[in-house]
Amino acid sequence: MPAWLKLLTGLAATALLARAAWFFEGSTLLADLGGRAAIVMLRHGVTDGSIGWANDDGWISRTARLHGTATPATRAAITAEVARLPGIHSVAWQTPQ
Repeated sequence: MPAWLKLLTGLAATALLARAAWFFEGSTLLADLGGRAAIVMLRHGVTDGSIGWANDDGWISRTARLHGTATPATRAAITAEVARLPGIHSVAWQTPQ
């Protein structure tokens, strides 16, 4: 087998394994972070809340995009508390458009 074909096969296998690892481990991480953020929202009385992890372009990140019915003071309290959770990079409250 030519060296270039071995290299190409190795790169393809590495990319496939990396994608599979992100799919399984990444979704586990986001589920854990989302569960902890949901507990914070429920503790503040937001029962219709949800947490999104994708930005407008569809990229997934550790930025929690919160949705739900809450007063501005409650939103600020939830945003501050969720921002302190380990593993969350940043928090934004998304308002309906």
